[in-house]
Amino acid sequence: MRHSKTLDISLYLVASRGNRSDASFLEILTNAIKGGVSIVQLREKHLTTREFYMLACKVKELCAHFQIPLLINDRIDIALACKADGVHIGHSDLPVKVARDILGEDKILGFSVHTKEALKETQGADYLGVGAVFATPSKQDSVVIGIQGLQEIVALANLPVVAIGGITTDVLPQLSGIALSGIAVVRAIMDSDEVIASAKALKNGFKSIVSNQAQYCDTTM
Repeated sequence: MRHSKTLDISLYLVASRGNRSDASFLEILTNAIKGGVSIVQLREKHLTTREFYMLACKVKELCAHFQIPLLINDRIDIALACKADGVHIGHSDLPVKVARDILGEDKILGFSVHTKEALKETQGADYLGVGAVFATPSKQDSVVIGIQGLQEIVALANLPVVAIGGITTDVLPQLSGIALSGIAVVRAIMDSDEVIASAKALKNGFKSIVSNQAQYCDTTM
C-alpha cells in the first residue's frame, strides 16, 4: 500500500479515555503529541456508538491540528463517520480485504498479528501491530509472544511492524536489532505524571535502537 513508505509509526499511542473527562483526555493527547507521538489510535470498548463518535470527532480535530493521523480501533463505521485517517483491526474483526474494500485505498489500515500464520491474512494492510511482546495489564487477554515471537514475525513480514505490549523505556534495549518501524504504548504515556517527558524518552529510546540496528546492518554487509 502507498501509505507504508510514508507513514510514521515510530511512536504510536493507543489511547482510551477511561474515567477521564474529555478535556483531561484531550490534554494528555496534546502533550503526548508535543512529546513526539506520531500517530494516535482511539480505542474505546465501553462507550456507546454515539459516545464513541462524539469523542472521536474531538480527537480527530486535535490530531488534524497537529497534522498526525488518527486511527479508530475496530470500528470502521466510527472511522468513516468522524473522517478519521484509518482503522486498526484484529483477527476477530472483518477480514483485512473486506475492511480495505469498505475503507477505500486512501485510508490507513493496520492489522494485529500474534502468530506467523496470521501473516497470510495481511494483504491490504499498511502496517502490522505485533505483540503482546511483554505482559501488559492494558489488555489482559492478549497472548504474550515474547522477543523471540516478535523476531520471527518481523523476519517474515513484508509490511512495517510496530511492537506492542508492555513497551516502556526500560525494555527498549531488548528490542535492539529487530527491524521495527515503531513502538506502540498505552500506559507508558497515558498513566504518566509527565506526559511530554515520557513521550520524549520513548521517542529518543526508539531512535537509539533504530540507530543501533542501522549500525549493525552496516557492519554485517
